[in-house]
Amino acid sequence: MEMVPRRLLGPSARVQTTLGDDVARALVECSWAENPPVHGPRAVLQGSEVVVEGGPLAGRATIRHGLRRWLLLAPSPCEAESRNLTWMRKRLFHVPEPLGAVTLSRLGFPTRELLVTRPVEGARPFVETIAAASPGRRRELFTEFGREVGRMHSLRFLHGDLVPDHVLVTPPCEDPGPGHGRSLVWLATRRGGPTAWRRGHLRRVADDLGAWFGRAADWMAPSDVDALLLAYVASRACHGRPVTGLGRLVASIQRSRRREMARLEARPDFVRGRAIPIAGWDPDVGRLRSLMEREASTSPRAVVPPPPVV
Repeated sequence: MEMVPRRLLGPSARVQTTLGDDVARALVECSWAENPPVHGPRAVLQGSEVVVEGGPLAGRATIRHGLRRWLLLAPSPCEAESRNLTWMRKRLFHVPEPLGAVTLSRLGFPTRELLVTRPVEGARPFVETIAAASPGRRRELFTEFGREVGRMHSLRFLHGDLVPDHVLVTPPCEDPGPGHGRSLVWLATRRGGPTAWRRGHLRRVADDLGAWFGRAADWMAPSDVDALLLAYVASRACHGRPVTGLGRLVASIQRSRRREMARLEARPDFVRGRAIPIAGWDPDVGRLRSLMEREASTSPRAVVPPPPVV
């Protein structure tokens, strides 16, 4: 990414884009607008339709992100999102293409931010798609979910905010390049990233799945949980970072989910008016282990050739 710092009257603007100075100037002008678009509406930038997210930062958020930048050299949220999306696209994850990010600061503290991405056509929320999907399609989506999250974690990438609202579903991508053959689109990665804990985060891989099951366990069937966890474990093993133990993985997800539930009970505004999810989640580790053994025994790679005839 090309970083284009600019000093304007009053606050300073940091622009991160790969599309040249003209787009950088347009981004700064858009961020200075009296009523800039927020929360992802469509807009037109340099003749192209884009998705715009961002807006002013609240007082506590300004102080928190300013201190993280000073003490930990951490990027602003929109800059982190743009960098993470670029990192994921290079590794063929299906994510929106980032076009630019702007951070306006005053005295070193960010006051406003803006992220511009290319729209993903035909994308629908994950929960709506699952509710209308056939059992076979549900299994395909949860299998892809576990496979892709396992690949993220094998690459030491943490999503950081893996909840159903941050996953979209499209028809399988037919374009060559990032996301080819995949249906799931990943959003809102700004809290994570590759080796995110080095930038001051204390989250671990179990926290991604703990956050997911904290919001999704209410409407996931046991077969959905089986498909997700089996695909996750298989993906980790396939990419050279196998899970040390299925029971240990489930226990760590349960601990993380309890922390997520405590956070939701303390801040019910995080669920956006929905009911607080149920408190219990206890998958059958024995059944999962037997399913893993059954799949391993029927896998072509697990078939042992007969001994040669002497």
